[in-house]
Amino acid sequence: MVCLRYLLPLLFQYDSTAEESDTLESHGVGAVVQIAKNMHAVQASQALSRLTGLCTDESSTPFNAPAVNSLKALLTPKLASMLKDQAPKDLLSKLNANLESPEIIWNSSTRAELLKFVDQQRASQGPDGSYDLTESHTFVYEALSKELYIGNVYLRVYNDQPDSEISEPEAFCVALVHFISSLVHGEFAAPSGVQNKRDVSSSSPETYELHSNIADVSADEQHVPDEVALSDGRVTDKEGYILIKNLQSGLTSLKNLLTNNPNLASIFSTKEKLLPLFECFSVPAASESNIPQLCLGVLSLLTTYAPCLEAMVADGSSLLLLLQMLHCSPSCREGALHVLYALASTPELAWAAAKHGGVVYILELLLPLQQEVPLQQRAASASLLGRLIGQPMHGPRVAITLARFLPDGMVSIIRDGPGESVVSALEQTTETPELVWTPAMAASLSAQISTMASDLYHEQMKGRVVDWDVPEQASGQQEMRDEPQVGGIYVRLFLKDPKFPLRNPKRFLEGLLDQYLSSIAATHYETHAVDPELPLLLSAALVSLLRVHPALADHVGYLGYVPKLVAAVAYEGRRETMSSGELKSGGHAMEKTYEPDDGTTQPAQTPQERVRLSCLRVLHQLAASTICAEAMAATSVGTPQVVPLLMKAIGWQGGSILALETLKRVVVAGNRARDALVAQGLKVGLAEVLLGLLDWRAGGRNGLCSQMKWNESEASIGRVLAIEVLHAFATEGAHCLKVREILNASYVWSAYKDQKHDLFLPSNAQSAAAGVAGLIENSARLTYALTAPPQMSQARAPASSGSETNGNPDSIS
Repeated sequence: MVCLRYLLPLLFQYDSTAEESDTLESHGVGAVVQIAKNMHAVQASQALSRLTGLCTDESSTPFNAPAVNSLKALLTPKLASMLKDQAPKDLLSKLNANLESPEIIWNSSTRAELLKFVDQQRASQGPDGSYDLTESHTFVYEALSKELYIGNVYLRVYNDQPDSEISEPEAFCVALVHFISSLVHGEFAAPSGVQNKRDVSSSSPETYELHSNIADVSADEQHVPDEVALSDGRVTDKEGYILIKNLQSGLTSLKNLLTNNPNLASIFSTKEKLLPLFECFSVPAASESNIPQLCLGVLSLLTTYAPCLEAMVADGSSLLLLLQMLHCSPSCREGALHVLYALASTPELAWAAAKHGGVVYILELLLPLQQEVPLQQRAASASLLGRLIGQPMHGPRVAITLARFLPDGMVSIIRDGPGESVVSALEQTTETPELVWTPAMAASLSAQISTMASDLYHEQMKGRVVDWDVPEQASGQQEMRDEPQVGGIYVRLFLKDPKFPLRNPKRFLEGLLDQYLSSIAATHYETHAVDPELPLLLSAALVSLLRVHPALADHVGYLGYVPKLVAAVAYEGRRETMSSGELKSGGHAMEKTYEPDDGTTQPAQTPQERVRLSCLRVLHQLAASTICAEAMAATSVGTPQVVPLLMKAIGWQGGSILALETLKRVVVAGNRARDALVAQGLKVGLAEVLLGLLDWRAGGRNGLCSQMKWNESEASIGRVLAIEVLHAFATEGAHCLKVREILNASYVWSAYKDQKHDLFLPSNAQSAAAGVAGLIENSARLTYALTAPPQMSQARAPASSGSETNGNPDSIS
């Protein structure tokens, strides 16, 4: 290959400013000479192309590997590859210009070095007249000796010009991965104080190379300090510092390459390809190094590719490392949060958060104790928790873990997001049915979490996986631990503001029903162990919820709670009166809170009576739903019938109006089971009892009104409701003729049937969701649409205290 030494100098005599057309005009001898030199340069380029076998025209020659390797070393790989082009002018122009791009660094220094080397090679002819190509294969430019050259790309130039296009980006990416892996597994894996001086290019000589031993670069040119303190406290030499810089350059180039070529993420779709990146976190980097941040930046770019996500979560230790960064590496938190958020949709990260303490590390950012955490990072941690809660497989476990720390209302805020709203809610004082939160609670919980995170981190640093669980005492809800809570709602606070817009009223409803029935059953057998006022509190919340959200009553009917409530009313009605001691201990506090105060004096109710009235109130409210009314009519063997039960409830103290209006609601025309209910009423003589309530005559046939212990308002309303129930029973149906026969035979009914009685009801009784009974309970001053005429009240609606009757009150009590 003697010709290489003679052809190469010809390439550098080319001048792109000289045109062949100029030969027709006389511009002097110099112009003609330059044109000749240009022609020689073109021919020399074509000759080199054919000698190496790089040409692609029809007269191509076999590939000459030794010659190609020599030209790659002498011209640098990118310039040598341009010999493939049939038009060599582009190559010749670059060879005779000063260029600095990611793939080409060429200037007067490199040209001078090459010409000097060629001259030396000409003088080194062997005895037989041959030349040795070995030296040309290992030729290294002194001007390029300080450049890190990986995958045919100069990293320094590429990092300065990250938007530059790379001719072979995939090969460059693979080369960068090998380079980073060699640094992590080679130089940084050496024992303390001993650096592995293996040439990193040896692991893949065809994909990347170093033009010189980087460790030999002078300290002045690299600005290396005399001593470099590493993150683990050790001190290494200048060579280690340079290796760190090389790793930084490689990671920066990889980040730039993936930014401009997102499709290259497919290269990292296996755990083995990702491992070197995660191993970079354990490199004993200098304190001023940004290696972890660069790694996180690369991982963040890879999260856009689904197979890379799967590869990242395949190793649980990698997930735990990212979570631990939130605790131990403030400078890495932002990048770690970004990567974790992208991984939060995977079941593996949700599991690590719930079972390996990840929730603690995230909460530590969300509720900082002393150190200042930027608002952006706190919001990002809240968003991360919200996405983890939403993970289908293990998200509920994360929510349960969070609920051990935070109130259910705060967990709901985290679930709904955005993160900024969560941070704002944590810093405010809030008292709503769904959330009670104060700065004192936040400070207390923050201190607990900080200690817990530190202890957990130290345990994990011992090299074992900790199957973590929240200690029982860890909670930010100590101030409200004794407050009744159902479905994440504080019951007493809800009763103060029943119209508060609940996030999940159905969940609250189902929780109230379950706990209400359980609390009633508990009072049957554990009177002293269970708060006797709890059923009253829960029933009050149930009634209030159904009044504010009437549509929820249908949901109760579909869930099958109605027969259970009817059975509960029947059971409570059969229970014996509690002892006087229990009456004194539990009698009056709840009565003052939940019983109406209409200005009358009535005997104190026993706890049993108050519980059965609470059941009746719930049934009364549910009866407004046609679905529930139909469910009340469905009976089976051994279960109580609702109409006889309500007829008996008319005689209960405080339950008359409730029972009458419930009867009115269950026999409305829209109830498909109405005929069955009317049949129940006929069987037990309900029509006769109601007529007895209407009998104004002293000593009349039934005359029950005087024994009901009603005040004047209750007497008027009770009679009106009785009339409406009778009208409802007489409406067209299977048993209407029999009902009408009973009514037509009654003198009492003939006095009432044609009169309009709703004037004796509260003004909004017909439209209010609470009904007449609810209005009586909620208001001590009843507003009537029109005051009853004096003669009517004396003739047909006398006060109960002035009446005498021969009726038997036991028939309805």
